[in-house]
Amino acid sequence: MSLPNPKRLLVEGRGDLRVIAELMDAHIPWGNDASEWPVNIKDYDGIPNLLRPGVIQAELKASDLQVVGMVVDANDDIMARWMAIRDRCMQSFPDIPAELPEEGLIHTNKDGLRLGVWLMPDNRTSGMLETFLGYLVPEGGDALWAFAKHACEQAREQHGATFRQSHTDKAFVHAWLAWQDPPGSQLHQAVFKHILDPTSDKAQPFVDWFRQLFEL
Repeated sequence: MSLPNPKRLLVEGRGDLRVIAELMDAHIPWGNDASEWPVNIKDYDGIPNLLRPGVIQAELKASDLQVVGMVVDANDDIMARWMAIRDRCMQSFPDIPAELPEEGLIHTNKDGLRLGVWLMPDNRTSGMLETFLGYLVPEGGDALWAFAKHACEQAREQHGATFRQSHTDKAFVHAWLAWQDPPGSQLHQAVFKHILDPTSDKAQPFVDWFRQLFEL
């Protein structure tokens, strides 16, 4: 039986897991099977489950852990999301900084445990995974991307589209993907096929954070 991977990344959901795996596969040797991945990515089926009292605290106390990262959406209130995560890490990292660094948090405690936090899309802007993926529209796709955004806004304002304001970036990405060949790829498939470009310069800050955190 193989030993648990001492490098772990906690994410909100299965979609985040798949997208991050495909993104990083474009930059480092990754492996085809999850057992071969250099980092064990664990999804929690929603942010409420990850932020449930005691969950992060328990993850940080795992005896076989060397590095743990967290990637979650900033959503509408980036400061509130950061403070929620920070509060749950304080027991293991009492000197964790009050402000999330723009380049993402990488912090080591007195026991040598490394902690990383990245708030999608860029540690400074409200948004989510889909906001980040919007940055990866390939060169030459800007006009269609602008049209997809306009069409979504018009659909809501003039034609009764019912997607929530907080899900606008989701609507943008999926509208744009609906007009690709083939139409309607899932997010991780779009990254794998370079319909959304994982090697974009705009992906590099996240890639750099990930590689530095996990020493890859």
